[in-house]
Amino acid sequence: MNAMALIGKVAFILGVIFAILGGIWGGEAEPTNDGVIIILLIAGIVIGLLNITAKEATAVLLATTALIILALWGHSQAFNPVYDLNQTLAENLVGIVDSFALLMAPAAIIIAIRAVIKAARPGN
Repeated sequence: MNAMALIGKVAFILGVIFAILGGIWGGEAEPTNDGVIIILLIAGIVIGLLNITAKEATAVLLATTALIILALWGHSQAFNPVYDLNQTLAENLVGIVDSFALLMAPAAIIIAIRAVIKAARPGN
């Protein structure tokens, strides 16, 4: 395994850990700690640059779109049954979804830019 692949895998693992812990740690249904947000954004950039192949791009873009929609919708309606069950659980769940959306948004931007550049190349 080369160094770049290792860095990409470490960024993904750290991003997942920080998304879960940051979502719970934030406590207000979003990651409120600036350090966690910075780590998620940097990890997302590294993931987008090093981990995602062209074959995986469509699935990652679709999954990221679903995460972002769920994160936005989660603040209004999606998690109402969980809020009825337990307020703290719902806030933590929404926080984790928000954190994963924050992790994957930079990766999705990089993947989308790569796809546009590839499509704009002559001969494609």
